[in-house]
Amino acid sequence: MYERVRDATDRLCRAIEILCNLILAVMTAVIAVLIISRNLVGFSFSWSEELTRFLLVWLSMLGAAVLLGRDDHISLNLLQDRLGPKAQLVISFLLRLLVLAFLVILAQQSWTAALARQVTHAPALGISLFWPYLAIPVAAVLMILVTLVSLWGETLQLLGRRPLHNPGAV
Repeated sequence: MYERVRDATDRLCRAIEILCNLILAVMTAVIAVLIISRNLVGFSFSWSEELTRFLLVWLSMLGAAVLLGRDDHISLNLLQDRLGPKAQLVISFLLRLLVLAFLVILAQQSWTAALARQVTHAPALGISLFWPYLAIPVAAVLMILVTLVSLWGETLQLLGRRPLHNPGAV
């Protein structure tokens, strides 16, 4: 059962990664058009910088969720590397619990913030600021999901139902 959930989570992360690549491509195209129109025509679109800023927020938050799912965030493991596999796993498990607590608070608070921005509109695009702010709770929920799956895998390892290996590779 765990393996199927882990595979589904990996597929979700891959789909989000593809979405991030599309967002990056759109940002690149918009900035290229902005630079060309500014330098060749002397005109710039008022919405271009605002759009790329909002897309950057989505790209950063979704990318953070993908990295968390892969255990690819920067980490400092000086102490952890000196311990045995079981102790490394226990530390990883405890750290994931702390991350999970933070993410639950982040999801709740950022959802409240996004809802509060519904009535405010971006000056150039005219869209509600709810949409750029929504990136944070969406990514927080995705990060909660991948953290829960990792905790499940580590729990199975701690109980001896899965072989011990590097906690980051769960």
